[in-house]
Amino acid sequence: MKNRTIQIELAFSAVIIAITIVIITAICFDLNKKIESTNKNIQATIIATNILENINFRTYDSFNEYIQTIAGTGITKKVVGSSQNIVIVGNDFNETFLGTEIPSGYIVDFTATRTSENFDIAKEISIIVKYNVLNQEEKFEITSMLERENIEECNNPVMTDTYFQDLGFNNDEYDIIPIKFAENVNHFITTNANDPEWYNYSSKRWAKVLIFSRDADNLKDLFIDENGNINSTVNYDNVTLDVTNYIYVWIPNFSIKDDITYFRYGTSKIAIKMEFQYLNNKYLYLNRVGEEISNISDECSFDGIFGVWKKLGDEEDIYYKNFNNTKYAPINIY
Repeated sequence: MKNRTIQIELAFSAVIIAITIVIITAICFDLNKKIESTNKNIQATIIATNILENINFRTYDSFNEYIQTIAGTGITKKVVGSSQNIVIVGNDFNETFLGTEIPSGYIVDFTATRTSENFDIAKEISIIVKYNVLNQEEKFEITSMLERENIEECNNPVMTDTYFQDLGFNNDEYDIIPIKFAENVNHFITTNANDPEWYNYSSKRWAKVLIFSRDADNLKDLFIDENGNINSTVNYDNVTLDVTNYIYVWIPNFSIKDDITYFRYGTSKIAIKMEFQYLNNKYLYLNRVGEEISNISDECSFDGIFGVWKKLGDEEDIYYKNFNNTKYAPINIY
């Protein structure tokens, strides 16, 4: 009887040990799976976010060009409707996709879908990074939007000292005041650089500023009242002064090719061009960057600058003279 009891106890102990081993094995398996899943998910996250960051550093047009031209071993591409789908298999792909290495064991399923069937102005981006954990597929997914850049007609006026130094002005010793002509009161008024009505080059309204020396015995206060209204003339020491003598205008980076005037993007020589599409009796206008347009001359080059400030009416200045002969001239002063 005693031996049988011992046998039963041994058998029970063996069962407990076996169960314990199974439980420990299951826990270890699950733990290893979780560790592998976490590590691979981190890698997948890095892949997806690196791709997205690279996209955000590109212009809309350069992104489109890249997606259209990329090819190679390990890449499959297809277009379905307004969607461009690209699948990259890391095992076979030895290059980089949007600046990102795709390691062995990972597959990137990338889709860019136009948000409009008719206008290519925005895309929904989907990035799915797939990987296996113990023969089971897992994935990390991220989505975003890519919108065509809102390129203005021309470069915005720059108000820093660097852009006034050739004129001998700086913001410490001079008051530099944006102004515009207000039709409702029929005279100039002060404004600010964020005012959408400050300028409109298509309407020949160039951006204008008044510049007064702070040592000029309150000349600024004679021209401008407390409400921002600007007198066209003032009497200063028995001399009549005209406000136009203190007006300077912004001439954005531009050039001329085949008798056509083009504004250029930033400090580059790349032309800003307008494109439009017609749908349902409506036009959609978009400004985009085009091809390179050479300088007008060595003396009028805009090398490394967004534009120049010049005194109103200074026909002896090469920038003013050239711009004042374009379709954006003569300047609409009032």
